[in-house]
Amino acid sequence: MTAYGAEPRATECTGLSELQKQVLEGTPYLHFLGLGVSREDDGTVCYQLCFREEHIGNPLLRTFHGGILASFGEVAASLHVVEETGMQKQPLCTSLTFDYLRPAFAGTIRAVPLIVRAGRRFIVVSVDIFLDKTHVSMGRFIYAR
Repeated sequence: MTAYGAEPRATECTGLSELQKQVLEGTPYLHFLGLGVSREDDGTVCYQLCFREEHIGNPLLRTFHGGILASFGEVAASLHVVEETGMQKQPLCTSLTFDYLRPAFAGTIRAVPLIVRAGRRFIVVSVDIFLDKTHVSMGRFIYAR
């Protein structure tokens, strides 16, 4: 079992905005999740979450809890909105839909967010969550501007 707070800090990733760093540092739940943020060679931001015993949804199968997956997807979407739009305040999620495609067994999951539409009043973000190369869940999040 990994000790709470023993993971590398997500704010150690270079290229995060000040707002992203404030959100990551100022939210105790994100410390509990153990969210990892890194930058790929092509400059895109990658969001990861390593399995911990606190994340268990089904102890017999050792799978992630659905709430952990949905929370991880929402955080990745929110941070992506800040990065892509340059928002100066934390975005407010007004609606979400989250689909569980298959069990997310113990391992490291990663989130791939994509802005579907950025209008004047709302921003729609789709997030795909993968365990290795297996697509385990997907979410659609709507944020107010």
